[in-house]
Amino acid sequence: MTTAVAFLGIFALSANAHMIMNNPYPYNFHTSTPLVQVNPLGPSSPFPCQGLSSVEQVTTLTAGQTQLVEFTGGAQHGGGSCQFSLSYDGPGADKSKWKTIYTLIGGCPVSAAGNLPAAAPDQDGRADSPHCGNDSGTECIRQFNIPLPKGLKNGNATFAWSWFNKMGNREMYNVCAPVTITGGSNDTAFVDSLPSMFVANVPGECTTGQGVLNIPNPGKFGKVLEEPAAGSEGSCEKAAGTPTFEVSDGSSSGGGNPTAPPPPAQPSSPPVAVVPPPPPAVQPPPPSGFTTLTSRPVATPPAAAPAAPTQVGGAGSRAGTGAGSGLGSGKGDKQACSPDGSVVCINSSSFGLCDHGYAVPQALGPGTTCSNGKITRHRRRVVLF
Repeated sequence: MTTAVAFLGIFALSANAHMIMNNPYPYNFHTSTPLVQVNPLGPSSPFPCQGLSSVEQVTTLTAGQTQLVEFTGGAQHGGGSCQFSLSYDGPGADKSKWKTIYTLIGGCPVSAAGNLPAAAPDQDGRADSPHCGNDSGTECIRQFNIPLPKGLKNGNATFAWSWFNKMGNREMYNVCAPVTITGGSNDTAFVDSLPSMFVANVPGECTTGQGVLNIPNPGKFGKVLEEPAAGSEGSCEKAAGTPTFEVSDGSSSGGGNPTAPPPPAQPSSPPVAVVPPPPPAVQPPPPSGFTTLTSRPVATPPAAAPAAPTQVGGAGSRAGTGAGSGLGSGKGDKQACSPDGSVVCINSSSFGLCDHGYAVPQALGPGTTCSNGKITRHRRRVVLF
């Protein structure tokens, strides 16, 4: 005898879209009201660090090793260019005190044609999307192992992720985390030699152009994951061509000599939809030597895993071809909406996030519908007796 036991899983797609760095553990991760860390910099979330400074947890970074950086978010704007920087003067430091240790041109935090399909939100209601589990997947949220130069000064510091989105309005995102650095130097000689963080698209600063940003003065360490767009610097300082970075495994002390190449990246695999299964999901242990918490639910793989993992919206799929913010896509299928940040049900099988007065239709995955501003996921469990 076979009995079908059906249950309905419902979640509301949060208006807290965009992106946040969740590892290293950021300031005010669970305590800011509202949870605005996903938003671009602006009057209510100023540079640096969106004005946030409440310490919930401190991450230990070991100079000469790497630090895993991970993200949560539902509006990825097709990716863009990122920098990873440090300040020893606290989260409110002047921009000249933020020193860049690694730059990614393009492909950060995604390499995608637009926004990704929706997955389960995190515990605080922030929207999320499928994750790659590596630094090379496409149409999924990447993670990166950032080399930490051996010459970094020991002590308390602030680690910052900054992001310039490829599509949509010209914005800057900046999320910071309290850290303690060990295993490095007792002086600031190497840190003082690093370039300052690039700052733009905020009051009093220049405005970048469209496409993958060619960050001026990116430093010696980094990668070019996508070719920068011509004229992407906009009104800002012009870059001296596409960067040629030194290879670094994090052991550089600033002497200018390339070091051994980094360990090979994890092989690219299909993105995994972060939809919590009925039993409690098992969280993977944090990397050795780092104090981290992962707030994002993690899908538990089957015992035998020859088949590709199931994901929302189909393997390698994306939720739409419009620009990340719904503007600048050049398509005529945008729908006027209000207020910004709300979920717009275009029809039962597609939705959009209201951003700057418009929503770009995004397809929902099989078994998922949109009604009355809510995304509903229907799943069926079959129990055999």
